[in-house]
Amino acid sequence: MPALRSKPPCGVLLWDIDGTLIRTKRPNSSSPHKNVLRRRGFIFDEAIVGLSGFTDYEVFLELVNNRDELSETQLRSIFHELDEEAHNLDGGSTFDLYPGVRAVLESLASFGWAHGILTGNTSARMAAKLKLAGIEDYFTEEFLFNCNFGDSREDITRNAREILNYKKNLKVFILGDTPKDITAARLSNFPVISIATGSFSASDLSILNPDLVIRNLADDANILLEFLKIFP
Repeated sequence: MPALRSKPPCGVLLWDIDGTLIRTKRPNSSSPHKNVLRRRGFIFDEAIVGLSGFTDYEVFLELVNNRDELSETQLRSIFHELDEEAHNLDGGSTFDLYPGVRAVLESLASFGWAHGILTGNTSARMAAKLKLAGIEDYFTEEFLFNCNFGDSREDITRNAREILNYKKNLKVFILGDTPKDITAARLSNFPVISIATGSFSASDLSILNPDLVIRNLADDANILLEFLKIFP
């Protein structure tokens, strides 16, 4: 069970979801984004994969071959269809926690850290994944940041910075598994911790000089805990 917190947190950890906390497996590797576009009759490259770190909005832009065919009205409609399509796929999908996730969430909460989310998913998709993986109760509502229409990861991170600026003495870290997490964190002056459980290796992530790189939350949990204790 999540640790109860009776006093203000010592800091906030803004976790990415896919590739960092949860491994999602869709039936027949189905993509809700591609399903929506296919149903609408848009032509796109079926072979496109590896869009780790892109927001739900950006995924649609990357998939459509001729963006001139896509008006803002159409794009808004497609974007809002995504939640229903993903919901329809969720029943046949699995949402597995990466090794060590639950133990680390509990341990850090016991030390006074608040858990938040910074994800490229829509609000509904974020909530569904956390619930289906059984970890929604670990996260504090005021620290949940997700993709709205038109958002890049940089936009979401900038929004988090603007909202959290009033908590001047609160340490905030971003934790994610892609280079985009690092770039967005740096642009908004957040320290960033990279976890190599997604599509990128520790060597790949180290190139962009995050504040810490760990292999995963099972083998390197102690490294993460010690780092958070000593980071200024």
